[in-house]
Amino acid sequence: MTFIDTVLLAVGNLWRRKTRTFLTVLGVIIGTACIIIMVALGLGSLEQFNETVLQSNDLTLIEVYQGYSSDSSSSPKLNENALEKMKNIPGVRSATGVLQIPAFIKMGKYEYYGSVSGVDPDAMNFNFMEGELFTDTDAVEFVMGAGTRQWFTDPRAAQDYGYGGVMVMGGDDYEEPTGPDVEWLEQSLKYYPYYGDGSDLEATPDTPVPKEYKANITGVLEPSNDMNHYSMFISMPAAKKLIRENRKLMDSMGVKEDVYSTIYVNAQDVDSVEGVLNNLKEMGYQVYSPTEWITQMQDEYGRQQSQLIAIALISLLVSAIGIANTMLASILERRQEIGVMKVIGLSIRKINLMFLVEAALIGLLGGIIAIVASYIVAAAANTGGGEMNFLGMYFAEGVRITIPWWLSMGALAIATGIGIVSGIYPAWRATRMSPLEAIRGSN
Repeated sequence: MTFIDTVLLAVGNLWRRKTRTFLTVLGVIIGTACIIIMVALGLGSLEQFNETVLQSNDLTLIEVYQGYSSDSSSSPKLNENALEKMKNIPGVRSATGVLQIPAFIKMGKYEYYGSVSGVDPDAMNFNFMEGELFTDTDAVEFVMGAGTRQWFTDPRAAQDYGYGGVMVMGGDDYEEPTGPDVEWLEQSLKYYPYYGDGSDLEATPDTPVPKEYKANITGVLEPSNDMNHYSMFISMPAAKKLIRENRKLMDSMGVKEDVYSTIYVNAQDVDSVEGVLNNLKEMGYQVYSPTEWITQMQDEYGRQQSQLIAIALISLLVSAIGIANTMLASILERRQEIGVMKVIGLSIRKINLMFLVEAALIGLLGGIIAIVASYIVAAAANTGGGEMNFLGMYFAEGVRITIPWWLSMGALAIATGIGIVSGIYPAWRATRMSPLEAIRGSN
């Protein structure tokens, strides 16, 4: 008897017991579909995370802050000397100090108050939505993050936050406000190095009036999830000029030309970040890198994926028990058939193979149907896109069920393998039967 004959015989045996076969295959379908959907749900969640976070963050950027110590005099400072040491750390591509300067800006009827960051443009990884980088001179030119636009407001408008402070909501959709509807690169600005809303720009004996500077915006950055989104930047030479020309005012606000509020360090690549972070921590600085919390999030997604797979494997285990039960019942009903096959000289290996093929066919058929059902479920689920909580696990809005080809093929192999494994013991039981006992036991 050839292998094809064995397969055809197995198909015929399964067909004769259609109801039992259907119920057993249904168990495999449920178990396999659970594995596909659960794993795909985790993959979709991770894919969403990669798109919304990894692609919108500069993973090589490290923010360095002054270290904390009970003795403030022993805390490492953020100054030019510290900056040069950081540039010499192995794995560092570039670094720039940040001079945080107060800012009150008038743009026609709109006003902005906050701060601007003096930086070295060569050390900044800017991606522009429009415009270009400011020149590396002492000209007062700004590059603004996309989110900063909303903070240019009209103080005389009916709403306190005018164009900028109201978040636009539409159903489940969120649209970040973009500020006044103006051509940002064509606007003439008046800049004052000053914290406030401009209502008290009067000199006092200790605090002089800030100088007024003509300024303009050279570029608007692409929206992002990092600190650039809500920041305004100016060149380092311009920042130092502003401090020098408003020395008394800056001293009263604690702004020094030779002391940085932050230092931005760029690693050569993502693989170098951990080593640079460790060096900076050993130097006594407080550091922040997106890779730290991204790693934590990825670990959390890994734990979430393990939970999902564990749930699916329980379903598949139940399916395996169902296959084994079906095959054992089939052996008891076919004892006479087994005895006859042995009497006519069919080898034990052939009998064993016949039962294994039947079990494998149950797994294979269930796996194929489960794959088709999983794609249907995924297509239906992906049209929704709302937030979801499942067994204590949270899935953000827009999560997709992503089923790659390797997952489908892997699930099919698992289903077939479960069928074969579940059929090993019943097949062994069949081959252990004595021909005479088998024939006699059927009467």
